[in-house]
Amino acid sequence: MAHHADDQLETVLLQLLRGSGLPGIAAMPSLTRFAEGWLARPLLTRSRVELEAWVREEGLTWIDDDSNVDERLDRNYLRRRILPLIYERWPGAATAVSRSARHAAEAQSLLDALAHAEVDRASYGESLSVKSLRALPPSRRRNALRFWITRAGWLAPDTRRLEEIAGPLLEARHDASPFVEWGTAHAGVRVQRQGDLLSLHAAGVGHDRAEIIWHWRDAAACDLPDNLGKLELDPDDRGPVDLDALPEALTIRWRSGGERLSPRRGGPRRALKNLLQEAHVPAAERSRLPLLYSVTPTAAQLIAVADLLLDETVQATPDASRRGRLRWKKP
Repeated sequence: MAHHADDQLETVLLQLLRGSGLPGIAAMPSLTRFAEGWLARPLLTRSRVELEAWVREEGLTWIDDDSNVDERLDRNYLRRRILPLIYERWPGAATAVSRSARHAAEAQSLLDALAHAEVDRASYGESLSVKSLRALPPSRRRNALRFWITRAGWLAPDTRRLEEIAGPLLEARHDASPFVEWGTAHAGVRVQRQGDLLSLHAAGVGHDRAEIIWHWRDAAACDLPDNLGKLELDPDDRGPVDLDALPEALTIRWRSGGERLSPRRGGPRRALKNLLQEAHVPAAERSRLPLLYSVTPTAAQLIAVADLLLDETVQATPDASRRGRLRWKKP
């Protein structure tokens, strides 16, 4: 890339005006990993004036993009209105600010090394131990969380959400299941706590999946979307499902919150959230669970949660004439 020292100055100033931290102030590195190779910016130490002079001496031609004069764009406004005043007062501004950007990059690399070690100590598979994180001072806790999130390929949270994760979410009751989300509708991120573990996954997974109608008498298996495998309902003389109690068509949906069912005959209807917590189902797995409903024109009743839970209305009794077993086969 042909980015030069003036581009670096513009980038640092824009990041400062946005309230960015060290990664933003470090601006553009001269060499960084890109795809399976490298992205290099060999001209970051050269100014625009130097490059234009060289181009003219060599008799080269160039193209000016018309959009570069549109001062509605922040970078153009900064370049055309603000930087001439800065250079008039501080001619060496680009060189000095580029040096500051390199200092910021070096400081960030040290913070990343510290975070790497602390995340490794707190790791439990892909999750993090809440107890280990709470043992860290607040600043190191935030640093470790930011590193954990970005290393996984997700967009880093803003300051407010990062503080919410590092504070209230980690301090919540042990039996709670709080979460923090950020990002866009198509690239949202969720950090969720379950007991002593912190998990990281896409936000709203399952919320935009269309429901599926499964005519189980005609097809013993039903394929699920998004690489979630399939559901199978097989005859089984010792199976827990009363096949005669099932409707002709089962409706498959995913969690949206507030679901309830009665897993014990004669017992109360209970919140699915609490039942999954008691079953120690990881938070990241809950949004993937297919939920089976009996749907009528006036109501929809949850009757099964994958192959984990059955509502009492479809549980087989000893005198059930036809029994079966529901299986969720993951890929």
